Amino acid sequence: MPSDKMIFVADIPEFLISFLGLQQKQIKIYRSKGLLAHILKRKHYKAAKYLDFIPEIISSPDYAGFSDEQIELVKIFKDNIFLSIKLDETKDLYYVATLFDVSESKIAAYCKSGRLKKLDKNSLSLQ
Repeated sequence: MPSDKMIFVADIPEFLISFLGLQQKQIKIYRSKGLLAHILKRKHYKAAKYLDFIPEIISSPDYAGFSDEQIELVKIFKDNIFLSIKLDETKDLYYVATLFDVSESKIAAYCKSGRLKKLDKNSLSLQ
């Protein structure tokens, strides 16, 4: 059960759970009320503008990956926004760990290494 310091933001869609090869049938994502402070403290000012877009990033990412027990999503807006989701095993709770802008070259490097894969929206498959 989430604490009063956590805010529900979205359910991960079934196609994304399948795409990432996760075992759960349903995954609810939360964020802390202090996420904005975290983002600003790390000087991710561009990403701070996209805090209210987290549900959209989760429901329709352009890139996705599962690395080091983290769900990683990238959504291309005017800026490329990287969203990291972690599991708090003590609470059995998935939460937004961080949000930051990322360059196209970094996305390309993540794809080349296999850390991220591009989602093809038409067929919901890999490109």
